[in-house]
Formats: sequence, structure tokens, C-alpha cells
Amino acid sequence: MKPLTQRARIIVPPNAPGKAISIDEFIESESASMDSSKLRTLRGLTEKLLLKTKLDQARSHYDFVDGVAALVRFLESDEAATAADPLPRHCAEAAVAGYYILKGADIIPDSVPEIGLTDDARILARVFERNLNLLGNSNPR
Repeated sequence: MKPLTQRARIIVPPNAPGKAISIDEFIESESASMDSSKLRTLRGLTEKLLLKTKLDQARSHYDFVDGVAALVRFLESDEAATAADPLPRHCAEAAVAGYYILKGADIIPDSVPEIGLTDDARILARVFERNLNLLGNSNPR
């Protein structure tokens, strides 16, 4: 069974404290602002994404390290390199997850010991649940 933090479906977005929304609503709202230039910029930040997996607290989220690795594989793929606007849903949502992970001050700031990556792990896991095709991308550049 997944840890309770991995099953939560409601979050309080960092830009609207006091307003709880579903994780799906958050992902959909944020993906509306993603475009091919943001996806290509994110492709250049894969080393920073991988650095998050080296944090001590990353170990407490059993699927975070593997999820970030899968996200990086997608970002380095030909599909991500050639994605055009409007982005397909899975590309936009992958970008949402990537940018969210890179934020230090989000729903739970990454600096909070033991739980700082809980929200990052949950957003990433939900993006993969919504877009299973992101996990199967094996055509890296």
C-alpha cells in the first residue's frame, strides 16, 4: 500500500493559500501555461532535477527517485525536443511536474526536514498516473 502522503488528492496551491483544490485541478491549471519553449528550457535543467534525488529526504519517497529518472528520460527524448505548440497534454503535464520539483518554496518547502519533498513526489506521481505513456519513453536523444 502507498504511504498516506502518496494517496492524498487535495492540495493547497502555493499561489492561493487557504484554497484547497484537487491535485488534478492544480496540474490542469498549471499545464495551461506550458508551451514548447518552457519544455525546451526544462530540458536544459535535467541536472538540477537529478540533484533533488540526492537529498536525504528523497529516500523516504520510494518512487520519487525513479519518477525523476523517468521524467528526465522523457525530457531528453526526441519527442520532447520536437514538441510543438499547443503541447500535447502529457508534454505539458511533464513540464508542470519538472518545474514544480525545481521550486524550492512550494506547498511544502523542500527545506522542511523529512517531508519537504512530499508534495513534489505527489505531483510527480499524479502526472505519471494521468500520463502512463511518459513512463514508456525510451528514445533518448
